[in-house]
Amino acid sequence: MKTNIFVLPILLTGLFACDTLITEISPEDLPETTSKLVVQSFISPQATRINVVVTESIPLFGESGSSTSVIKNAIVKMSGGGKEVTLLYDSTSQLYTIEKMKFPIVASETYKLSVSDGKRSVTSICTVPTNQVTIKSYVIDTAYLSRRNGPDTALTVKMIWQDIPGESNYYRVRANMDIEYSILEGTNPDNFEEKRVRNRFSIRWDDNSGRSDFQNDVNLDGTSFTSPLGRGFLPSSLLYTSSDGTKYYAKQKPKLIAMVMEVNNTEKSYYEYHQSLRLNERTDNPFAEPVLVFNNILGGLGCFAAYNNKQLIYNP
Repeated sequence: MKTNIFVLPILLTGLFACDTLITEISPEDLPETTSKLVVQSFISPQATRINVVVTESIPLFGESGSSTSVIKNAIVKMSGGGKEVTLLYDSTSQLYTIEKMKFPIVASETYKLSVSDGKRSVTSICTVPTNQVTIKSYVIDTAYLSRRNGPDTALTVKMIWQDIPGESNYYRVRANMDIEYSILEGTNPDNFEEKRVRNRFSIRWDDNSGRSDFQNDVNLDGTSFTSPLGRGFLPSSLLYTSSDGTKYYAKQKPKLIAMVMEVNNTEKSYYEYHQSLRLNERTDNPFAEPVLVFNNILGGLGCFAAYNNKQLIYNP
């Protein structure tokens, strides 16, 4: 009984103490914050265009003064190799862009990006990796999987590439498949016409095997690397609803035209930026501390980085 007599006051004291942890803070006492320019651009000698996305962050306390986060009136300049260009805003894609032929990106060259909206100015630099990797081999196969709407067909791909010896390397693997398939055109079942179209579908990587589409050669210099298993689903049956509401199904008869595989030799900043984004997206624990997103934009937020791309195309 003596134990109970002493425990109760302690518990009550704890309950009252918790009340003191809740403190109302006056808005005047909150730290002043302003929105920052957010810039994202990844350049490569093999890319057909140079694209720069310019938005603004939303202040932690308060709201952004802009109705949208996209900045449309910025001055975006890129320089390197003794040349400087101004990228123009494209309203359709909502980014600043220029054709490769007007400003070629060269391996080993260092480039500077500067962005200003009249009130805020940011800069960043990056250096294009010198070397490309060698894709040693690949395996493309067919998989039949059960899904909610019935069995489905997928193409799988796995690549092996050789690490570039004598230097620190950071890699990203990608793959796309160009598929030809059928669609129906018409307004009633008497005049349906089958039309063949082509589209590109992205391959998604399964990292449950312990491998990732982002890898580095720390303690693995000069060795062979293997990608995770990539999987892309083929168009199967097409649901078509006619003008009177009748539903029809048609086989799309997909045909693989090409499998485009690539391994990017990236800057460390490119690797760290994407890895930090991924860690933030995969944080399921509500009590876990947020991961800081990598930033190399001086005066703002975001990432400006480069990669050298090696592509291999399989045509069946």
